[in-house]
Amino acid sequence: MIVTEISFTPYTYQMLRKIGDVNLPEGVSEGMELAVLIHTDEGITGCAVGVDSATQTLPKLADLVVGSDPRSVRSIWNKMTARAFKAGNHGPMSAGISAIDRALWDLRAKIHQVPLWKELGGNGKPVRAYASGLDSPLSDEELYKFYAGMAAKGVTAGKLKVGRDPDEDERRIRVMIEALSSNGGRAQVIIDANEFWTPKQAIQRIARLEKHFDFLWVEEPSPRGDFEGLRRISDAVRAPIATGENFTDPQQFVPLFKHGAGDVIQIASHVSGFTGGAIVAEMAAAFDRPVVTGPDVGNSFAHLSSTWKHHVMMEVFEMGREAALVNPLQIEDGCIVLNNTPGAGIEFDEKYLASHAPSAKPMKMLGSVYGRAEDAGLIG
Repeated sequence: MIVTEISFTPYTYQMLRKIGDVNLPEGVSEGMELAVLIHTDEGITGCAVGVDSATQTLPKLADLVVGSDPRSVRSIWNKMTARAFKAGNHGPMSAGISAIDRALWDLRAKIHQVPLWKELGGNGKPVRAYASGLDSPLSDEELYKFYAGMAAKGVTAGKLKVGRDPDEDERRIRVMIEALSSNGGRAQVIIDANEFWTPKQAIQRIARLEKHFDFLWVEEPSPRGDFEGLRRISDAVRAPIATGENFTDPQQFVPLFKHGAGDVIQIASHVSGFTGGAIVAEMAAAFDRPVVTGPDVGNSFAHLSSTWKHHVMMEVFEMGREAALVNPLQIEDGCIVLNNTPGAGIEFDEKYLASHAPSAKPMKMLGSVYGRAEDAGLIG
């Protein structure tokens, strides 16, 4: 069996509400993704959801994949990351590598007629989920409704966006705790400042909130590359510090471990695909660090994280967005339930793809407008 073609179809989607954080408090509600397909000469196709920037690099990586045995996933990953060496495994290049790698793992599991968790050596156990609302644009009433809805699915841990106003942060944390407890569970609280603070600001703000709350972890309180600063924050507050979700190359995690900058290691689906994510997870295991995984369209990253003994929870979004996927993995009793069908459970709705093709109409998408706020890191 050999790969004959890589194809991709861009599609747009609309959410029922806006999402945002301290860097984009007004929020956005539109987005664009790719349906990425890897075809073989035996008619089996691997599928993955890609980010729109991968359109720039998928054609440039195709020659490394077409003509190869699709079961040789690690060898193909090695070739793709070697090609990325000069420019760096970042941005569109990392997006292309991630999409191809994930589609190859889906394809390999389908070839062997097993679900991806089994192909990866797991036992299929459900993966605990925590709710993430990207909730800065929400009113208190909307905030409560979102987290209460997640509590109804058995989710008891939630992550709140914070950063600008300490009084507002405290009030909204209380709203989230009440909502997550509404189904009888004990709420566990995570806060995320999205790299908005300096280390000194972070220590002051977290310490103030810790007078009232115990946090499961505090996520990205200061810039990801300030390893010394992250270590100082960790030493000064009670809560564990989580970081890593914005890294796209496993090598970027090396100074994080060397400096002891992360108490909790975040691994996102864009870290060079399932292969790159697994490499980082093994690094974290060697340093005895717990791992949490980022959100993923269709929740298919749960297949991989279910195989890690030191995995804690996976982040889930429930935005009410239009569905490009058929039968994505569902949340039951607070956990992502893995499929038992061959592959990763990614199947695209062809009618949706045809009716949601990009047009010339301008879109305000997270990927195109999101950055660090102008007042981030300023005292005021």
